[in-house]
Amino acid sequence: MSQERLIVACDFGTTSFRAVICEVDDGGSVTIIGHSEHKCAGFLDGDFIDLKTGSRAIAATVSALEKSTDTFVTGFTYNISGSHLRSVRSMAQVPIGPGPRPIREGDLEEVRQRVRSLAIPFDHKILSVTPVEYVVDRVRGIVDPVGRVGSQLEMHAHLITGSRTVLHNIENAVETSGYQPLGEEVDVLAAAAGLLALPEKEAGVMLIDIGGTATNWVVFAQGTVQANGMVPLGGHHLTQDLAHGLRISCEEAEDAKRERGVVLRSLVDEVPVEVLFEEELPKETPGLLAAILEPRFEEILALVKQDYGDMGQLARLQAGVVLTGGGSRPRGAAQLCEEVFDLPATTRYLPPALAGAESLPQGQWATAIGLSLGAAADAVELDALQAPLGGGGIIHRIRNLFRGGKRNREALSAKA
Repeated sequence: MSQERLIVACDFGTTSFRAVICEVDDGGSVTIIGHSEHKCAGFLDGDFIDLKTGSRAIAATVSALEKSTDTFVTGFTYNISGSHLRSVRSMAQVPIGPGPRPIREGDLEEVRQRVRSLAIPFDHKILSVTPVEYVVDRVRGIVDPVGRVGSQLEMHAHLITGSRTVLHNIENAVETSGYQPLGEEVDVLAAAAGLLALPEKEAGVMLIDIGGTATNWVVFAQGTVQANGMVPLGGHHLTQDLAHGLRISCEEAEDAKRERGVVLRSLVDEVPVEVLFEEELPKETPGLLAAILEPRFEEILALVKQDYGDMGQLARLQAGVVLTGGGSRPRGAAQLCEEVFDLPATTRYLPPALAGAESLPQGQWATAIGLSLGAAADAVELDALQAPLGGGGIIHRIRNLFRGGKRNREALSAKA
């Protein structure tokens, strides 16, 4: 088995493209060894609306990664986002023999196949299937039904689907940029994989990723996805509000938001909002920043709460709310979130104790890291399954292979 196994992941964000290279050891531990970032171009609402411009932006992002790590990338995994995504609940049942008997793996596989047979729009593809619960003879809440005696097995699952057209467009953009599309994951699920711990998912938690022009959210309970969604507002709208209110450029407003932004007026000296209308060029103060930013930030959170809709389940999220994304960085974000949701809230941007994370600049790297962690887990699991068969292990199946320059990984790519 190779001692140097590498994974490349690229996050197609609404304002920036970010890519990381990670090294995976035999136990599946991940170390970040390189990163790159490039301004988003030709990309809107999760789709490449300008193939040439978008593919050039992808190429610039990954080529910068190649130069910084002296490697030659052949392909990478990436995220799927946008308003084309749909989430639905599906349920399927299978009979267990002519009479009660222990449930087998084959029964479980059959019900999993049936739950995917839900009628969805013809132009959509199922991207994610997460079991919510199993039911055996009307006994609910079963985590693992294998071995349990019963006469009927039922599965409830949360499905996420995406537009086949958009998925093909993304694949085409990646291929046009000169790289291989090696798998995808739903954006917010990748971020959750990088940021949320299993105990939080078991206790119940909501992750809110406030991006540039959209905010994605997902709710976990009992260890599984319960719901997810998106609202079409994000950090860029905070910037526009500042630019309009202070009569400054968007670049100046972005700097003010990042360096001095405050979204909770109670944290600073209050300033009457009339100043915004009475003065031609209002002077920037913490109070004025908060007066402009708080209403929009509160609106984003309120729309997420409304989009989820299940107030009963929301109140039972014992781990509260985790905020991430560039739009959540202004001071007071967690406190305002607690006021809106009446739940404990915190901000989080990187997994704890991730090797190499200290090299990353400020930004939203959670999605790219989550993609890498997921690919690493898949690769190690596949390698363990393949080892007894003598099939060459991870080298033949890992989804992100690339040849090294000075790091001497050419043999690895040659065998892929």
